[in-house]
Amino acid sequence: MSAEQVVDRTAAVRDALRRVVDPCSIATGVPISIVDMGLVLDVAVEASTARVKLCLTSPICLQITNILSKVDETVASLPGIKKVDCTVDAGYEWMPSMMSASSQRRLRAARPVTSTLVDLPLTRRPPGAPVGA
Repeated sequence: MSAEQVVDRTAAVRDALRRVVDPCSIATGVPISIVDMGLVLDVAVEASTARVKLCLTSPICLQITNILSKVDETVASLPGIKKVDCTVDAGYEWMPSMMSASSQRRLRAARPVTSTLVDLPLTRRPPGAPVGA
């Protein structure tokens, strides 16, 4: 397989992953793909095997089985892909800033911030101590 074919297949796999939606985002009313959520850490194609590396928004993600199943089903449907090797880096710490800018805007529009935390102490203050002391 030429380098150009590998790049094309890798791009096709990444595009296919845009059709896999994070189940928890559906629950918020703002469906966001795992790519736009920032959950896809790496995509590689070697011969007819697609390798996908994911992270989770939480180490106790209850939807991981559903996500892995959908990744496998979606990527395996691509021409030339016979095997999908999807792994999860459980030690990778996902942050909301990893979401695409457009997804962040969509989520904020649907769920605007109603309050902010100001002067949140990083350590416990003694009772009666002034804020910032």
